[in-house]
Amino acid sequence: MWQRLFFSSLAATSARNIFMTIIAVLIVLVVMLCAGIVFFAIQFKRVYGEKERYDLIAAQNESIWLDYTFSPQHLTVTGDIGQFTGFDMLDFMGVEVYDIYNWVNEEATPVRSAIRNFFDSGEKYFKTDLLIRRLDDTYAWYAVTGTLVKNEKNQKNKRFVIRMENVDSQISQEKELTEMAENDLLTGILNKKTMESRVSAQMEYRIGSEKLVFFMIDLDNFKEVNDNLGHAYGDKVLVETAGKIKKVFPANALIGRLGGDEFAVFAPFDAFDQENLTEYMTKKGEQLCENLKAEYSNGDIAVQVSASIGIASAPIDGEDFMSVYQKADKALYLSKRSGKDRYNLFQHSAADE
Repeated sequence: MWQRLFFSSLAATSARNIFMTIIAVLIVLVVMLCAGIVFFAIQFKRVYGEKERYDLIAAQNESIWLDYTFSPQHLTVTGDIGQFTGFDMLDFMGVEVYDIYNWVNEEATPVRSAIRNFFDSGEKYFKTDLLIRRLDDTYAWYAVTGTLVKNEKNQKNKRFVIRMENVDSQISQEKELTEMAENDLLTGILNKKTMESRVSAQMEYRIGSEKLVFFMIDLDNFKEVNDNLGHAYGDKVLVETAGKIKKVFPANALIGRLGGDEFAVFAPFDAFDQENLTEYMTKKGEQLCENLKAEYSNGDIAVQVSASIGIASAPIDGEDFMSVYQKADKALYLSKRSGKDRYNLFQHSAADE
């Protein structure tokens, strides 16, 4: 009998130990589950907090993020893009990624070629400014910084991450200050110093690929306007002359006031040959003469204003600003001496007489 009691007691003890073990395991599991929940809650809060902070910063800076992978082609666009697309996020695959260029004013920044050259350069960081079109067809300037990631094994381009930050107000202020320093205060076109530096830079950059034409324009009878009608009329003549010159030339021409009633235009022209270049200079000379004829009157006295013009080109007449300027000035002098209200192309024999 004692043996039955012993084995009964042993069995009860084992059952109790197993039960206690199960309880202990369950307690451990519950503790681990709670710890896991707390951990994930903390992580979620941290991640959400980071995202919330990112969203707030992005909204404050009006930032746009682009994440592009090369193979397969995939582009995601996030951030403050509602004013450009009406959506909070965009996702492009394959050739659709090139639709992003539709936002960009490429006349302000030829970004396609700039990015292609960057991808081929082996450099890691990309930087430029872009003029981006909004849904209402207005534009805003964005500062663009990008990082290129390469595959460690074969060094092929793997990923390109771009951040675009709105700097429109900053650039607008800088442009205003620059224009105040570079432009003639009365007419709004370039002043003499800026004209000379811009023309010199353009000649150095373009002279091998295009013909460059320099027009010197001097108003006829401008002194009579000031003397007989007053300086207010003189200012009016100068402002209107600048506006009329702008209408004759394309947007890529440099137009400036060199001082007094003397104006200058520097225009690139992709001529087929010398005959084509001469035809272009002649046509522009005729247009200027015709457009700049005007009569100014105060009711009692009238003064007829016209223009004498001299035209020279590079590299035929010189390869630097001063050389071409002097040749055009000689042709201008010939126009004045020949009766005014006319243009002359620089010719060595005639202009040097």
